[in-house]
Amino acid sequence: MKGMVINMGNLILCSGERTSRPYVFPSSNFRIYSIEELCYYLYNHVYLIEESLITDSLIDWIGTELKLTERSQKLKNMKEQGADIKTIVTCILCSCDYYNEGEIKDILKVLDTIIGMPLVKRNIIRATEFLKNKKYLESLRAYELILSSEGATDLTSEEYGSILHNMGVALVNTKGLSSASELFLRAYERNQREESLKQYLYTIKLKGEDIDKELEQLQLDDSLKKEIDNNIEIIFEEANESHSMSRIKRLRQYIAEGKIAEYYRDVDETIEKWKVAERPL
Repeated sequence: MKGMVINMGNLILCSGERTSRPYVFPSSNFRIYSIEELCYYLYNHVYLIEESLITDSLIDWIGTELKLTERSQKLKNMKEQGADIKTIVTCILCSCDYYNEGEIKDILKVLDTIIGMPLVKRNIIRATEFLKNKKYLESLRAYELILSSEGATDLTSEEYGSILHNMGVALVNTKGLSSASELFLRAYERNQREESLKQYLYTIKLKGEDIDKELEQLQLDDSLKKEIDNNIEIIFEEANESHSMSRIKRLRQYIAEGKIAEYYRDVDETIEKWKVAERPL
């Protein structure tokens, strides 16, 4: 059966067979029904690709259910001859025209960087790619899964802190400054990175809290304190001179007058325009 299918939120055109008996990936419990969906899965889960992903049962399924008997036999021969995972993945991706040559080369470049890397490290790269591409909710979920996984115990204190920092960046862009503030502080306590410290202090200041108290408690070096104070002063001078300040005042007026619907309508745009320019680590 041929046609179109919605998979992982995307419309996939299936020019080959689409079986009624899906293959289920043991690691993710995800179901696929066509060679196009298999290619899509591999391409979008490249950081999960390892030797154990391409099982004998998957190769048999390609032959029996998708009627790609020659491709299935070729894959079997490759495995028997000890072909590496890049070669096997290339063979699968070339089974249909879902991805072009340039896209296949891109995924192979990624495989070059992650082959042999522990799963938790690969997942960190994946989550950070989400963040860099401004897929904030996806990155947040990916980082949360990393911290709840068994592999989290293998992370260094700095790596753990960097994850918390990046989760803070994602939260600034989704829930706002208050949600991110604690994560930046926890990140600094673990990684001792100046960038995490600065982001924490920026969020404190932007929330209108007492930054001097925080500076004193953290016993900061005078030069760093001066730099942070100057940067914050510049941020507020620019904000006061911009249209954003009038928008903030309007939001406060909405709250005072009980106009909650109007408040939430404007708040996302306001925070986006006025927030600190945060960077992932």
